[in-house]
Amino acid sequence: MKSALAESIPLAQPPESMRPDRPEVMNSVGTGPLVELARGVNFECLVGSHNHARRLTTGIVTFAPGATLPYHNHTFSESITLLSGSAVIEIEGRSYSLKKLDNVVVPTGRVHAARNPSTTEPAVFHIALASDSPARTLVEKFFPRRSMPDDSTGFPGAERVNRFATAKRFAAGPNTEFIDFFNADLIPGLEMSGGYGLFHPTGRLPAHVHDFDESICIISGQAMCVVEGRRYGMRDGVTALQPRGRVHYFINETPNTMEMLWVYAGPKPERILVEERCATEEGNPWR
Repeated sequence: MKSALAESIPLAQPPESMRPDRPEVMNSVGTGPLVELARGVNFECLVGSHNHARRLTTGIVTFAPGATLPYHNHTFSESITLLSGSAVIEIEGRSYSLKKLDNVVVPTGRVHAARNPSTTEPAVFHIALASDSPARTLVEKFFPRRSMPDDSTGFPGAERVNRFATAKRFAAGPNTEFIDFFNADLIPGLEMSGGYGLFHPTGRLPAHVHDFDESICIISGQAMCVVEGRRYGMRDGVTALQPRGRVHYFINETPNTMEMLWVYAGPKPERILVEERCATEEGNPWR
């Protein structure tokens, strides 16, 4: 399967028009701003306005046992991925039970809620919002509940549900497996794009840049992130903000697999390949 990440001939250097105006930022879980969304529901922002991200907010939401986030909507789209525990997501009455790494994409304006059905274990999510100044509006409206099948992939013209076990995969670089969870081709009108990446030992991406900001969260294993010669070891939920125009790539230098969730502040998962030397200190095009 091909995606918008299909290969192209690397450029000698990125276009001058993409010269970055901000540095990359590595963000560890436990260091980001905290917001209580509802009783027992807490959001830690890892990429957002506090570190100068543009058109993008990502982070970790933890639901205490039995906690519920009531019905609400946004003026932007949202991605919800279950990292651990159990969860039920409702969109206008349609109720989806999630397994680990299942993903739900809620387009702009759709009324939705979430709950942790477990009375003993927390539920942990990665979320992404297509805004750097997110807000929500509580909605007090009754929707008749309809339990959707465990293999349901969403509702036509509305939400998309990506079932991790059966989602189509493609290679974005040697020894990698990627899944497109959401983009404007999959959901017309969506403002952001993103998905999942698995890196086998020696797996890596080519040196590249984007014409928008990116968030990358390492959800298992250890990654090496290389940005214009600067090397960052990442693990345990560390999330990188790669601003528009920064030359970077990821590589798995360990004997174990590594997994990430990536989100672009652009509607399609497009990247511009550049020559490998651009990702080195000596070849940094922005010196």
